Amino acid sequence: MPKRLNLVTGACGFSGSHLVKLLLEQGQDVIAADLPKAFEHPKVKAVCKGIGLDFNHPACRAIPCDLLDTAGVSALFQNPITHVFHTASLYDYSAPLQLLRKINVEGSINLFEAAAACKSLERFVHWSTCGVFGKPKPASQGDHSNLPFTEDNSSPKNSAFGQKEPEHTHLVNDYSVSKWEQEQLAWKYFRGGRLPLTVVRPAPLYGPGSDYGHGGIVLAINRGLLPFIPADSMNYLTTSLHVEDMAGLAAFVADKDFALGEDYNVVDESVISYHEFLHYLALLLGRRMWDVPFVRQKNLRAVAVAAAHGWLFLEQRLHAPRVRILEIGSATYMASSYWISNQKTKDAGYEYKHPDVKEGMRSTIEWFRRMGWLKSGYNPKGIWQDNLRHDD
Repeated sequence: MPKRLNLVTGACGFSGSHLVKLLLEQGQDVIAADLPKAFEHPKVKAVCKGIGLDFNHPACRAIPCDLLDTAGVSALFQNPITHVFHTASLYDYSAPLQLLRKINVEGSINLFEAAAACKSLERFVHWSTCGVFGKPKPASQGDHSNLPFTEDNSSPKNSAFGQKEPEHTHLVNDYSVSKWEQEQLAWKYFRGGRLPLTVVRPAPLYGPGSDYGHGGIVLAINRGLLPFIPADSMNYLTTSLHVEDMAGLAAFVADKDFALGEDYNVVDESVISYHEFLHYLALLLGRRMWDVPFVRQKNLRAVAVAAAHGWLFLEQRLHAPRVRILEIGSATYMASSYWISNQKTKDAGYEYKHPDVKEGMRSTIEWFRRMGWLKSGYNPKGIWQDNLRHDD
């Protein structure tokens, strides 16, 4: 692998930290950029220690930088950066759209502008999300249903700039809206000849270091907050991706000439129903989970959204602990059967390290136990809400 100078934004985040670790293991030089307080945050320090990442590595320079600070972003590119991995985004389903756009869209524009002016830049790898494909159609709605999303489906890449959402479907929450707009801008810079772009779209991520998404489901089941599921959840698919494969695929395509101007959906090989997935997690955690025969998955969505509104009120008014599964934005994913194709990544030659979500979740839960995240006092509060939140 040729020697590069890699800039990783969001280096203290879930994807970013694993990517920095991988690049250092591959003998690469890394500039790790994140918000000024991130490198000193107790949770970040604990996670980095837990995954074996040391920002004091001789080939790593940790540089505090806020993407909303145009001067600070420009200063990053005073270094002869060859590759940018833009993992930084506000990923929180409780965050308001105004804040999501401010960080995910406006902050990315600052980075795109600075990167476009960098003469040494060879590749810009942009983190999007498979959420930009929107909500799948049910079988009753015909031709656009029961097929895996591929890179040929309506997306920010193949849609007209300014289009608000994908064709034949709709975006399910504000986070996905901000990521759609962010990715659209990245392709605009590419088409204008200003960014040597590759886009990667992860499925829902899990692995050591994240108590959100699938990690949040683990915590909810462990606390007894998810004691039952509708029996018809066996008819709904869920998708997954281990964070090590997200980092691995990004590092893999970064030097590939054929990947320039391409987009890649990144998802493991598992085809698994919500029913099987959640019962398996409950089994690993030693919790009982009951099937409810007369409640349908699509009806549970309305209940979950109402519960999320109620818990948000308790959290804001009475300082109740964060329950990451009880969020309005994540509840909107319910009653959808998500199936995403990873064929393009395999055709490119990438081999998944964790193709089976069951194997990956087993080792992830073991890591949770070692870190004390399964203890009753653990509070998975979003860092941005603590001391990294931008002022409006």
